[in-house]
Amino acid sequence: MASSDDDFNKFDTLSDDEYLVLIEKFYEKNANNFAFPHLDLEKKQRLVTELFSRLRSFNSNATHLCLKTVRLLTRDREGLDALTGSSVLEPLQKLAGLECTKVDVNPVDVQNVIEAQKCMSNLIYMSPAVQKFYSVSGVADAITQRIKETTATKLDDGIRFFDMRMLFLLTALNADIRQRVREKFHGLSYLFEIINQIMSSRSEPVAAADSDVTREEILRSEIYFDKRVTLSNEDIDYLIEILKTLYNLTVDLPNLTHSYAIQEEEEEGHLMRLVSILRELLLCYGPNDEKQMDLRNHIINLLTNMPKTCFEELLSPAVLEDENGNDEHNGKNMEAINIILRFLDHRITKTEGTKNAKDALLPVLQLLILMCQSNRTIRKFCRQFILPPLGDEVLNLPTEGQKLRNKLTRMMTNPNSELKTLSAKLLFVLCKESVDRLIKYTGYGNAAGLLYDFGLLGPQHNTNKDQYSSDSDESDTENYKKIRDQYGIDPVTGRVNVKRHEDPTEGWTEERKMVEVDKLVHTLDRAMTQGLIKPMVMDPHGNPIPAESVLQFREANLLAQHPDNLRASESSDDEGDGGQSQANKPK
Repeated sequence: MASSDDDFNKFDTLSDDEYLVLIEKFYEKNANNFAFPHLDLEKKQRLVTELFSRLRSFNSNATHLCLKTVRLLTRDREGLDALTGSSVLEPLQKLAGLECTKVDVNPVDVQNVIEAQKCMSNLIYMSPAVQKFYSVSGVADAITQRIKETTATKLDDGIRFFDMRMLFLLTALNADIRQRVREKFHGLSYLFEIINQIMSSRSEPVAAADSDVTREEILRSEIYFDKRVTLSNEDIDYLIEILKTLYNLTVDLPNLTHSYAIQEEEEEGHLMRLVSILRELLLCYGPNDEKQMDLRNHIINLLTNMPKTCFEELLSPAVLEDENGNDEHNGKNMEAINIILRFLDHRITKTEGTKNAKDALLPVLQLLILMCQSNRTIRKFCRQFILPPLGDEVLNLPTEGQKLRNKLTRMMTNPNSELKTLSAKLLFVLCKESVDRLIKYTGYGNAAGLLYDFGLLGPQHNTNKDQYSSDSDESDTENYKKIRDQYGIDPVTGRVNVKRHEDPTEGWTEERKMVEVDKLVHTLDRAMTQGLIKPMVMDPHGNPIPAESVLQFREANLLAQHPDNLRASESSDDEGDGGQSQANKPK
């Protein structure tokens, strides 16, 4: 059929049975194909037109074969115009039970509903014309209506999955649909309810080991048990579609995202409830590590849309009998935060040095920065996890090792500017935006890029001091203090001073030293004049500028090495370095 023009020319002469034989052969031959170069637009239009004209008279099985054939054609962008007319799109919407005026909330012919949904999903993804058609024809409204009316009843898993996929696609592509689903149909509430239903149906009470209570007694009380929720592959696939849809519905909430002051109390309540639900979802188990990580990835993506005032909902009161003391801090259960930190560690290990690192790491880095900036308890817990008190670690470079501090420090010099900036900013926030503290943990060499971008290369100061608590987090270990006092810490590298080789000028006369200095000055001056090198010095504001001469370069180095001696010779208008410090304070 596929290769013969005669097959396309004789469609109208074939009986229904003969036509179905040809369709079945075509499907079997092309079931694994995603492109059909042998079918031009005219042939596709002839095939599709004939197929939908006969569809009304076919039984369920024949209709299923025809819809599967249409689904094959929707995979190929070439010649897609044959499938974007109302004569195709309207029957598909009707077969899917998604007519705006007649929503089928209890489909009987499940296999054909699902096939029609698959065709619609492919077409919405592929074609702007189809997106516009289904936006106007009310597909998103019908899906929301079906979700609303089947929340308390059982709808086929396949149907509900593809309903959610289409809702995700339509809300991703059309801002008006997002607003309509969110406000007119109260879509957020119904999606919350679905997530809660899935978790409740999969929860299993786990009694304490030393408890003699019966299962009935456990179910009547939450004092004696924890709920372990284990999700199936199908549950996670469906939840991911819901989370992606929720991301679309919350991505453009006006005056809400990342705002400290939330105007609408109703929206604030919705988002706080959502964060609380996401916390419970983070604690769920998956059938395997890969699926569990995939679910957590989408939870983290959605959390980046949340206002900073909602992150407190990720915490819960600590249970005194909790065996896992590592997840407690300041009387709060930090298990959800711990999961996010371990997710970051896992993602860095898996993607470090690969092309996928940016897409894999940016959302979780952004989320941790937002949480640490807005919530003191979260910041202190994250600091203990990422930047614990230093000890023997200073014997090695900050980039050496597989602890999370080492991995983030390595990313501070990543070629990708976004990864480099967010990694450095997370560490900077954990240090309460103290330049001295950041250099202590990462070394000046690794921190220089961030300090330059933030204009902090001059006199060191805390840019947002009022944002953080005044109590100190410093608690250096005895080993660190001993190593620091005995060997000293090199601020550039962030590790102990490496033993230097013997002085190569030892035994030289003063005359020879002066001759070598003159040679070096002459060579340096010639290289600067010819533009071969461009040494940098600091201007009064702490910004690097090219040195105009060797003399200026020499004076800048002397100032760095002996600042007190040179400051004494400055004019009496500048008392110490007060004038410079005042000039560098943020306005």
